[in-house]
Amino acid sequence: MREPPKSKVGDQAPAKPSAMVTIRGGDGCRDDTLRIQRALDSRCARVYLAPPERHYLISRPLRIYSNQTLEADRSTVVRLAPGSDCLMLRNADSDRGNEHIAIVGGIWDMDNANQSLAEYQRTRDWHGDYDPERYLGVLLRMDRVKGLCLRDLTLKDPVTFGTQLGNLDQFTIEGITFDYNLARTNMDGIHIHGNSRCGRIANIQGTTNDDLVALNADDGGIYEMSRGPIEDILVDGLFSQNGYTAVRLLSAGSPLRRVRIANVFGTYRYNAVSLTNHQVHPGSESTFDDISVAGLTCSKSTRRMDVDTSVPGWPGHSLVWVDAPAKVSCLAVSDFHRTEDAWPAETISIMPGAEVASLQLANVSVTNRTRCPIDVLTNRGAIGQLSMSNVVAMADPGCPRGVAVRNEGSIDEVGGQRP
Repeated sequence: MREPPKSKVGDQAPAKPSAMVTIRGGDGCRDDTLRIQRALDSRCARVYLAPPERHYLISRPLRIYSNQTLEADRSTVVRLAPGSDCLMLRNADSDRGNEHIAIVGGIWDMDNANQSLAEYQRTRDWHGDYDPERYLGVLLRMDRVKGLCLRDLTLKDPVTFGTQLGNLDQFTIEGITFDYNLARTNMDGIHIHGNSRCGRIANIQGTTNDDLVALNADDGGIYEMSRGPIEDILVDGLFSQNGYTAVRLLSAGSPLRRVRIANVFGTYRYNAVSLTNHQVHPGSESTFDDISVAGLTCSKSTRRMDVDTSVPGWPGHSLVWVDAPAKVSCLAVSDFHRTEDAWPAETISIMPGAEVASLQLANVSVTNRTRCPIDVLTNRGAIGQLSMSNVVAMADPGCPRGVAVRNEGSIDEVGGQRP
């Protein structure tokens, strides 16, 4: 049998990429961007950043491809070079999308003291169109990724958001620590935009200067990477002392559906959970379907706050806040326990113009240690059906006691009965 003719060198198929490439060095002086990017460009399945001499230094965004893992030990530092004013990480194809991307380990330090302020921080003007090439001060961005995994990362000192993520499907974000100097405004943690579904966000800790986790189906202006529903999301295990807001849900035209929030701990300057609109698209509906909050053990922080701690203050500072014009089909709050000695801000607040068709409260308690009474629920909006089980307002000796429900709006039914 005749052998097939041998191929010319130029006709040969490219070599199969290796399974893993290891990067070594990292003296903290020489720019490591090119050699790390070359390893990623090889399309190898795994790029491992070995423990460096000091730290790795990059000056441009690292682009990661489908079916790749970028991995480092938990203590390995990757730092953005001074004056780079850019992302540190992004997926390679945000136009057509990527799949099965994992970033595991490492301390990713944006070094905000040596980067420029973002446009919004300078001007306070967020109007305009989103442009992926615009400098927004974000540390890590992933857009149009199916099967994203972010695990065991420490995100340090971004200019604005630690992560900006949108158009996600089947994603896992877990074991994330925020090491923030709080030197800038709008220092979000996990910021997820619309058209994102089937995700798990778990074991998140640290103190941010904005939302620890934001699920923003709509965002408005220069930050609106994507707009559309956010659905089937589990947020489980948040830990923060002097946090800003633990979980923000935002809808201004696109709905949030089937969001489970569980096990939120710590103290917060603003909210533990908020359902908001913020008029990012004025006149748009604010729709929340089937939202549950379970296992909150948290209270208020007044650090970095200019407030009178002898009075409740603005209802928007409540631990669970439903802002107008929210339309909520079902909100279930269970196993929420607050022991308060810092500030008698409201506990659960529904604003005028907000509508909750079904509000379910189970095993909710407030123990007051301040000089002003604290209620469990303050309603200024419209509740269709309110059901309560084991909802109590308590107070330490010498402190005033609040009530379970303070109704300044309307409630159609309580436990199946008209009030």
